[in-house]
Amino acid sequence: MEGNVRFRREALDLNDYNRPYECPECGGLMIFRGCGEYSCEKCGYIGYDDYGKARNYIEKNPGATSADITTNTGVSQKAIRQMLKESRLEVAQDSKVLMRCEVCGAEIRSGALCPTCEVAYHRKLEDKQRAAHNMVAGYGNEKETNQKGEKRFSRG
Repeated sequence: MEGNVRFRREALDLNDYNRPYECPECGGLMIFRGCGEYSCEKCGYIGYDDYGKARNYIEKNPGATSADITTNTGVSQKAIRQMLKESRLEVAQDSKVLMRCEVCGAEIRSGALCPTCEVAYHRKLEDKQRAAHNMVAGYGNEKETNQKGEKRFSRG
């Protein structure tokens, strides 16, 4: 069963960052506590998912590279890149290597878009939603029926 779930997540490109579901000490259920940290409901064992491991390593080693994180925590480069795109992690301020905006190519420290492209993207989404709402709400693009208010509907 575990293999099927993992295969499905990979096929759908879903990443749970190796979330601990079962306590390695007693087999109890691991409960999310925040910031990638989980504790066992039975014995209190503390475990971390990939995000928690990366975050803890970065807090102890400011300016660490993704290669350092991978080597010392076992978190994959793919997971680190995904966390950067999701803005869960950020490239260090003094880093010579930065990410690029997926639209215009500007240098960014986290996320997928630069602030300018992100604003433009959200404006487009809002305009689409506004247009769809107006169509549903009956504003514009409606046809004249030549009937007055109470005559448009009849009770069968």
